[in-house]
Amino acid sequence: MVALLLPLSAFSLAGSPAVASSAQTETMVLAAESQPKVHRPALERLKRNAARKGISLEHAVAAYIAHKAKTDPAATANWPDGPVDIPDVTIDDLSAAHLEVLKGMAQAQGVSFSEAIERHGSWPAAKQKLVQLQRTFKGDFAGGERAADGSQVWLGFKGDIPAPAVETAKTLPFRVELQGRLGYTEAELNDTKKRVHHALRDDPRFSDVASYYDAKTGTVHSLVVPAPAAKASVQEDAVSSAVTSLVTNPSITVDVTVTEKPVASNFSSTTTASATTSAADPYIRGGGNLGDCTSNFNVVATWDYETRRHATAGHCSNGAPTRTYCNYPVDGGNCTGISLTNSCWLGCDYGEAALYTRGGLTLTRTFYWSSNQKAYVDAEDPIQWVGDAVCKWGKSTGTTCGTVQRTNWSNGTVDNLYVTNERAGTKCAGGDSGGPAFTGGPSTGFTAYGIVVGEGALAGETALYCAYSHVTVYRDAFGYRIWNRE
Repeated sequence: MVALLLPLSAFSLAGSPAVASSAQTETMVLAAESQPKVHRPALERLKRNAARKGISLEHAVAAYIAHKAKTDPAATANWPDGPVDIPDVTIDDLSAAHLEVLKGMAQAQGVSFSEAIERHGSWPAAKQKLVQLQRTFKGDFAGGERAADGSQVWLGFKGDIPAPAVETAKTLPFRVELQGRLGYTEAELNDTKKRVHHALRDDPRFSDVASYYDAKTGTVHSLVVPAPAAKASVQEDAVSSAVTSLVTNPSITVDVTVTEKPVASNFSSTTTASATTSAADPYIRGGGNLGDCTSNFNVVATWDYETRRHATAGHCSNGAPTRTYCNYPVDGGNCTGISLTNSCWLGCDYGEAALYTRGGLTLTRTFYWSSNQKAYVDAEDPIQWVGDAVCKWGKSTGTTCGTVQRTNWSNGTVDNLYVTNERAGTKCAGGDSGGPAFTGGPSTGFTAYGIVVGEGALAGETALYCAYSHVTVYRDAFGYRIWNRE
């Protein structure tokens, strides 16, 4: 890669239902009023009962789930790795695990539990349809984004809007905007982002760089921090011809912003694991204590069901060929030594992750979603979307929730991360690295979503936000998948 030696600056390169079209773009809007409505009769009964008794909906839901757990054998029958704190109970289309995510989203967005259900309850089922659509039209799909409040979804296509996309959109219970003739695909955006990012990263004038793309506008954004000795030579006048030459699609633009503020970092070490031992709980599970890191989920090889590993963030393996894993005091705090088998971090195209052996404990399909609560994993998220509701557990900042703001984000060391609207420092910090990010889904357990890795900045923002690696890194880098209940 040829290093960039010309000044860089913020600069752009040269791009029934309501339908608007032109020679450049085509737009179709399906109004929320005309879309299908979600009916949840069991939840409505709980709302009425809560109002009559003068209690909160959260209390009514918790009481219902607790009653079902005691009286319905099916609620606790499928616990192959021992008991957990969330039973296999559903209320209409909402599992008990998903309801926990929705409680977290209510707190994160400052709305009622009922409003959080309205905003985010239908998204997992809707996303399944949209991911299938995304895969079907992979060669034409320009991107998909969901509003943070769950009120609408945007879908983009390089060419004309496909008729099957319209038919799928008509089945969704919210406003949908479809755009066609954008002139680029999501794959082309990502390829351009990688080439631009890697060129900037290799330029010795810059001490740090972060990049991502905006699918709606077809813009690749890069933020660069000049090295101290190069500050005077980096003038905000024009984008260099070297960057221009990397853009092969005229419908894609590049915006490079020079800043002196931090744009990315991995979390540093802050704590150490306890060396206490106990036979109270023989399991090694996701979300456990790894000292200066938190463990992620347990994974299984796609080629051999008996080959399983314990996972964490890739940078947690830096200088740590062995680690000590400990359960939390609720399970006796027992510890074991584990050994590194695989690592993907510096220069990794897939995200970042590391795999360790199980040591002297037994791997499970469960994970800690707080220091004293555990649950089963039933699925792994297939594709990250802007607007996804995500919660995380990290032993420094606890359980927090937010929404995905950018996908396919690159920092100075790895690609294919995503950034949420959770503020770094309070919602994620040192010691959280490797922690599990999860969401709700159509199944009764949680859906594995990501790995806490650090913090990142976005163009136009002065704050740093929590950054994660997506769980697809396990398949792409190592050939493993999340070990979940079959």
